[in-house]
Amino acid sequence: MDTSPGTPQPRRGRGRPREVVRRAPGEGTPLDRRPADSPRTTAAILDAAHRVLLRAGTAGLTLVAVAREAHVDVTTVSYHFGTRHGLIEALMDRLYQEQVADFAAEARELRPGRERRQAYLDGVGRMCQDGDATRAYFAIAVLGLHDDALRARLAKLNAWTVRAFADTIHGDAATPERPMPDPERLRVIGEFVYAAVDGIELHHALGDHTYPLHDLLAILDDVVAWLLARDSP
Repeated sequence: MDTSPGTPQPRRGRGRPREVVRRAPGEGTPLDRRPADSPRTTAAILDAAHRVLLRAGTAGLTLVAVAREAHVDVTTVSYHFGTRHGLIEALMDRLYQEQVADFAAEARELRPGRERRQAYLDGVGRMCQDGDATRAYFAIAVLGLHDDALRARLAKLNAWTVRAFADTIHGDAATPERPMPDPERLRVIGEFVYAAVDGIELHHALGDHTYPLHDLLAILDDVVAWLLARDSP
């Protein structure tokens, strides 16, 4: 084992070693990495943070509570995320990545246009039916209303999500049959879709079994298809 100065060493506590990673406080998980890419301990702590958030809400999302849930000491959580703020940023990143990364990977195997839109909306339907994911997402979003730094983080994540949606839905290359829309217009359509999906997800979570989820998603698909066709030369 490398014991040279400055090299992170496994910490020991409660009788077992733990891996550590070099991480700046509050850095958060990079947007271009999927949750599965996180080191094992980092991922386990984020899993624990997600459970604490669902059980105790944002007020209960403390480093001590997460450490207890993850069966690690608080210094290990601090080493990986720096502060509670850094932990929340990383949890934000994960919640967004899980929504976007799987869809993007699946959709790129499909033809641009309707097939990709349908794959996206199918994913939205599954997401809306995952009550835990919905509760965690909106609980984290509310934090951004009261904290300037977290709001800036959410704005960056939202912009990344919209860009990924727009790029994936239309594809990378224009053809005579499918010319490339104006990039700014495509971004605005992506913002519209994202806002609509958030509203549908929230109302579905607050509604009952009669909520017309799939009918609303079908209408959204029709509207987006009309917008894209309208903007094509």
